[in-house]
Amino acid sequence: MIENQDNLEEINEEPDQESDCVGYYTRSKRRKLNHDVEKCTTSFREHTDRRRKNPIMFLPTEMLRAIFENIDYHELSQNVRLVNTRFRLIAEDLLNKAYKKIEQQLETLVKTTEVSLSCNIDDMEIRCLLKLLNFLEILKMQYDLVISTIWRYVYNEYYRTSRSCMYGGQLIDAHRLFIFKFLYYPNTLYGPAVVKEYALPPEVIKIIQMTKSFCVHFDKINEEPLGDSLVASGCKIVDIVKCSKFSQELLSTENSSKDYFRAEYSFYFRNTWFVALPIHGTREMDLSQKQRMMHMRLRRIILAHNDMYTQQAQYERELLLRRDPDVRIKRPGNNVYTGYGDVGNVFFYYGVMNDSAYNQKFNSDEDNDEDEEDEENIDIENEPVANIPVQNSDEDIFYRLPHLGLRMNITVRCPLSYAPLPYLKSLGEDQREKLKNRNRTTGPIEMKITFECEGATYPRLPNFYQYDVKPKQL
Repeated sequence: MIENQDNLEEINEEPDQESDCVGYYTRSKRRKLNHDVEKCTTSFREHTDRRRKNPIMFLPTEMLRAIFENIDYHELSQNVRLVNTRFRLIAEDLLNKAYKKIEQQLETLVKTTEVSLSCNIDDMEIRCLLKLLNFLEILKMQYDLVISTIWRYVYNEYYRTSRSCMYGGQLIDAHRLFIFKFLYYPNTLYGPAVVKEYALPPEVIKIIQMTKSFCVHFDKINEEPLGDSLVASGCKIVDIVKCSKFSQELLSTENSSKDYFRAEYSFYFRNTWFVALPIHGTREMDLSQKQRMMHMRLRRIILAHNDMYTQQAQYERELLLRRDPDVRIKRPGNNVYTGYGDVGNVFFYYGVMNDSAYNQKFNSDEDNDEDEEDEENIDIENEPVANIPVQNSDEDIFYRLPHLGLRMNITVRCPLSYAPLPYLKSLGEDQREKLKNRNRTTGPIEMKITFECEGATYPRLPNFYQYDVKPKQL
């Protein structure tokens, strides 16, 4: 009996170990609390609590990042980002950096393609490289327009504002697929454009469509619900208009004091029209909705204008580089874009056309084909013509007005934090640091945009429209 008791004591004195068996240990642990009160617990409860937690949550952040980098960005945005707070922070950081990296990749590919063009002599190789360069330029313009829409909420390093992320994972995947094919299978990209002039590969068409949808969605879902969206946007309209690559900047005056920014801009868009007609409004819209619609309207005009004149510029570049082409270089066809819609008590009608469509519409003989026969010239110098207006008369001035052309004048007064992105980039490090450390931005905000379309005089439509943004002072 004595030997059995000794053996029992040896068993009870062994250190407690966690086990998968359900039951109690022969001896429980004791924890002494601050008020000299002892509490008996079992290690089984601690073991079950630990089993409830997913083992992946014990991995370091670096390992989680390495795992997430092997997942598609669309999956990262739609599913992984919504698991928990830790997954969200890692996923959003990867999404933001991935889209920012696309800009560097596009710029590098443009430089590489330009170097390749300078080293090639074969006409077909030059033609294929030009098609690839055209695609890169189109994607770069799409990228700039997205940045002008989201940078204040995603990549803002200048002042404190509501934060979001670049959750367009599908758009990032589309860019990565294009870059992959550009590097390893370029023939799948330039093939459609070589067979048919100015045709775009499916990858580029998909990116263009998703860019339009994403910008509209971001404005509606992320920016409009914010209580200070009018303030947080600041000079967003200026950022959007500056994405136009072929508009003529007539005036650009920017001044800033310690905490204030003033600027005046004037842009001219060729072969573009913009008409605003007063109507009886069927529904009321608040200022945030009107501003969102104005952003959408300007993006459509700029996208169409860039598209029209990018083709024209690319055609002229191809004529210059392919001096002895094996096949005839086809000119861009007649392209016209129109848009319309009503906002409150105003109906908007706007659009863009390229030079070929303009010449055909308004009977200009400047670009007629050389194969056409010249019409018979009739000498009417000494014959009186009653329909010709007298010089310096009102009728003569009227008929000298251009048929199309849009002039956009923008006046901005706002705190320095809300200045356009190019101006904020030009600030020194000290000014940037002061803006970043400021807890709150205060000051009045005013923005006025005037649209002047002289060609609207011919159909007796309004040729002037003024859009004002005057939110409450912060």
